Amino acid sequence: MLCGTILIVASEPYKDKQWLYDMYVKRRMNLTDICKRLKESYNIEVTPQAVYNWVKKYDLLKYRGKGRNLSSTSMRRPKSPMQKQVEQKRREMQKINRNKKKGKF
Repeated sequence: MLCGTILIVASEPYKDKQWLYDMYVKRRMNLTDICKRLKESYNIEVTPQAVYNWVKKYDLLKYRGKGRNLSSTSMRRPKSPMQKQVEQKRREMQKINRNKKKGKF
């Protein structure tokens, strides 16, 4: 009976928690892209709702969403000196424009 379970997991990777974690959390793929990957790599046609059900079952939804702070993860890339310079210039221009609207210039 145990071999049957291993065979099912191997033939249907979207039911494997580690595989789903890798695709959904680490690679940040959306459900539709995961379905496309399953079709291309494993020739398995599955709906995004079916994948969502497994993601929800394994409680992987908590790793994605607007409330997630990427500053403490490796997902955040360091800014280049040019990006910092552009952001600083943009902030200066915003400050000048605010002051113009207030009539300080």
